[in-house]
Amino acid sequence: MKPYFDLAIVIPVGPGTDPDFIIDTIRSFIHYTASSYKIILADDSQQGIGEEVKKSYPDIDVIRTNKSMGAMAGLYITLSMAFRHALEKYSFRLLLKLDTDALVIGSEPEREALELFEKRPEIAIAGQYPLDYEGKPWDVGWPRARIVNGTMTWKFIRRPVANVLLRKLYISALKHGYRTGESVFGGAYFMGHSFLKALYEHKYLPNQLLGKLNMGEDHLFALLAKALGFELGDLSTNGLPFGCAWKGLPASPEQLHRAGKKIIHSTRYWQEMKEADIRRYFSQQRQPAAQNIPAPVNA
Repeated sequence: MKPYFDLAIVIPVGPGTDPDFIIDTIRSFIHYTASSYKIILADDSQQGIGEEVKKSYPDIDVIRTNKSMGAMAGLYITLSMAFRHALEKYSFRLLLKLDTDALVIGSEPEREALELFEKRPEIAIAGQYPLDYEGKPWDVGWPRARIVNGTMTWKFIRRPVANVLLRKLYISALKHGYRTGESVFGGAYFMGHSFLKALYEHKYLPNQLLGKLNMGEDHLFALLAKALGFELGDLSTNGLPFGCAWKGLPASPEQLHRAGKKIIHSTRYWQEMKEADIRRYFSQQRQPAAQNIPAPVNA
C-alpha cells in the first residue's frame, strides 16, 4: 500500500537558485500547514541543488532531469516527471506546486483548497484565477497568440507533429468552454488528484511533444484540464488565500498579511525591498512559534 499524505508539495528547481531560499520556502510551508505532506523537488538545475537542499531535509524526494529542460514548456516536462513520481509512489488528496520564489505566510494554507476540491471534484487546478491581485483579468494575449499560431496559421508548419496534438487538445478544450489562453497563474497552485490521475492515464505526464511547444507550463496544464473536461478554480478573490503576481510581490508584506493571504508570489522584490529582505520579514513573523518548526538537520 502506498504511503498516504494529505498533500504532495512539488517545487521546481532551476539553475542558479539559492538553496537557502528553497529551504526558507520549505520552512514556511512546514510552519503553517496543519496537514500531512510529502515534499518533492523537481530538480532541473544540473547543479545538484536538489541534493544540497536534501542535506537539510532528508525526507524530501529529489527527481532530477537527465538534461536541462529549461523554462516554458520545458518546465511542463520537469513538473510532469515529479507529478508522475508522486502518483506512482504516494496516495494524496491534493498537490501544491510552489515556485522557489513562492512563500507560505498564513495558517493552514491548504484548508480552503481542501474544501473547494471536496465540494467541486471537477476542478483540476486552482489558485490565482481568474483575476490578478488588483482584480483585473489576466492578460491572455501571449498564450492565446501561441495557440492560434500553432493551430490556425502558417506557423503550424514550424512544429507540425507537436501542433497536430495541440490542435486536437484545443478543439476538445473549446468544446468544454475553454477561453483561449486562460490559465491559473503558475507561480503557485493546487492540483486535484483526479486531474493528475487523468493526465497519467492519458499519458500526459509527460508527453514529449508538448515539451516542444512555445508555451508556458501553466498554459499547457490549463489547456489539458479543459481538454479533459475539468474546470479551473478560484482561490484568490473574496478573502481567499492566494496573493500572487508575476514579477515581485503584488502588495507590500504588511498589506498581504492584513489581507489574510496565505500563499504569495513572487518574493523577488517589493519596491526597494530585495528578496532577502522580504524573506527576513516573513521569517520574523514565524518566530513566536519557532519551536514548532522542524529544524533542518544541519541547522
